Amino acid sequence: MAIGTVRGAGRVALLAVAAATAAACGGEPKGGALSDSVVTIPSVPTVTVAAVAPNSFSGTLPCADCSGIETTVALYSDTTYRLRETYQGKSSTPAVSMGRWQHDGATLTLDGLGRTVKFAVKGEDSLTLLDQSGKPIASALNHTLVRADSMEMLRDAAPYTGSFTYMADAPTFRECGSGQTYNVLMTGGYKALESAYRAAKLAPGSGWQVNVTARFKPRPNTMEGPKERDVLEIVKYVGPEANPDCR
Repeated sequence: MAIGTVRGAGRVALLAVAAATAAACGGEPKGGALSDSVVTIPSVPTVTVAAVAPNSFSGTLPCADCSGIETTVALYSDTTYRLRETYQGKSSTPAVSMGRWQHDGATLTLDGLGRTVKFAVKGEDSLTLLDQSGKPIASALNHTLVRADSMEMLRDAAPYTGSFTYMADAPTFRECGSGQTYNVLMTGGYKALESAYRAAKLAPGSGWQVNVTARFKPRPNTMEGPKERDVLEIVKYVGPEANPDCR
């Protein structure tokens, strides 16, 4: 029987089925009266790990005893982070630290040596500082870091603690906060570190925990390994260390 000959409730029911079928198939139902009956419910956006890293976020956060903390956090795809903080009016030298980040879809947690920082992640463009329990901070002051258009790699020279190992002309440094191992360039203050390592008379290939001032640099084309992974250049060997919280 043709649709035009259907009467009463049967006509309404058949037209509704036709409209639903047309919508499911990507087509448009004939007649304007039925178009408003097709409702599309948008999906809830999910912030993925790929949306968070690699990226860097910057802003000025509140400070208890200074005018503000200029803050930049760089998040890397290997789940490490670097955090740079400059205390306005107190020091022009930034403090740089690093560790591991975790993201559960709503909260970003920075876990470093003796310090944990939490941020709320809403969308892909901002991080909002939370208190230590992961709750919003009740304050009219700015607690938000905004994503940079291009990533800041945070390769500033800074103090680092880690386990140094030398074997077969392949020195490495396992950074304590992140637990990640980086190749070490044999330039800068490297010779002083190697000399101290040899003087300690450790078993070949043993790790030796030390404090150094160092900076990250792009991997040279002549060095094997993943090109996206930085290497470490020693600026100054500071001395041996014994930090039980090292990863």
